[in-house]
Amino acid sequence: MNTKLSLFDGITPEEYNRMMVCFQAAEKSFSTDETVCFYADHPDRIGYLLEGEAAIIRTHLDGRQTILEYLKTGDVFGSALSALSPNGDSLQVICTKSCKIQFIDYAHLIRRCPNACSFHSLLVSNALQLISRKAIALGEHLEILSQRTTKEKLLCYFEKLAQEQHSNSFTLPFSLSTLADYLSVDRSAMMRELKKLKAEGIVKSERKTFTLVEYRQN
Repeated sequence: MNTKLSLFDGITPEEYNRMMVCFQAAEKSFSTDETVCFYADHPDRIGYLLEGEAAIIRTHLDGRQTILEYLKTGDVFGSALSALSPNGDSLQVICTKSCKIQFIDYAHLIRRCPNACSFHSLLVSNALQLISRKAIALGEHLEILSQRTTKEKLLCYFEKLAQEQHSNSFTLPFSLSTLADYLSVDRSAMMRELKKLKAEGIVKSERKTFTLVEYRQN
């Protein structure tokens, strides 16, 4: 999977400008911790992260929040692309770093261009590849959440970060509080497990940089 894939790969600046007018696209900027949207409010709109980082968060009935997906530059999101919930009432996108986002009407994306523009077909192809990458990421997150204990969730996630960064040392993409939400565990319990992992010599850490001592790259 090409991790550098862009929604607009192969599309010239001139074609991009024409397409954005045709798609009635809008580009907006958001600050850290600002809410980008609730899925339920914009069911027919997708977003493309031009810059920054964000998270898709589910709010449970008891007020708990779980991070379902962590979004980086180049990722796409939206209710129309999601199988996360039968309705989007509890799903929202929040910036974890200042963001610039391109919003596109989903109907324009999938509708056949009357002018049969080649760059429209290319855009659809790029979008399908990005959606495929999203499905893989969600599957990996589900694998982490399926682990029985907090310790197993931590180790499963750390192993994936080590594999992604091709090193036994890696940097967390977010804070420890956010990590607890991502793993869907109690923060205090997670911190106790981290302390045990360090005491057992399995993990070393310095701020947000962790080293998985027993990591063996496949």
